[in-house]
Amino acid sequence: MSAKQGQVVANGAFQLFGERRRDELSDLLTDIFGRDDVAVLGADWRGIVYFTLDDDPEIAADTVVGFDASSGSSGPLTSVDEVLEAVRSGDIAEAVDAAGFDAWRTATGQRSIDMGDCVPPALLEFMGGDPAERSTEPQDLITFVAVAAALMGRMEALGVQPGDEIPDEVFDETRWQ
Repeated sequence: MSAKQGQVVANGAFQLFGERRRDELSDLLTDIFGRDDVAVLGADWRGIVYFTLDDDPEIAADTVVGFDASSGSSGPLTSVDEVLEAVRSGDIAEAVDAAGFDAWRTATGQRSIDMGDCVPPALLEFMGGDPAERSTEPQDLITFVAVAAALMGRMEALGVQPGDEIPDEVFDETRWQ
């Protein structure tokens, strides 16, 4: 893999990003997490972004962390070397539920998804959505992650707790300008 080009595995089930997309997503996650040591590697078809943290006292710099914007969860997974080897061997497909991706592709008639796209849940998990119910069309990953983070931030600012009814104020753009 060159620094400029990305690599797609299993028709887009996993995407190892090239330099431009890595930088764009690293900047977005830097804003979301409020830290400047985020270095994105790639993402999978579900919209889970994989990155490292260069300056974390609890996580080694070569540890890949996964961030699921739909649920808001994140955590350490494996090493960068193991991810790269899984990409080379194709084993990464199993780790990112390529069978689920293939089922979605069959159900929607999509042959693949483009680099930088994902298929998030039809409704964000933190808003009560079911991760098994996926959007019928691919979406831009950066837009998906940014919108999910903005909605989660708004809900937190309003004190919305899991299970609460989601107030209309969450979607009132004039309130959040």
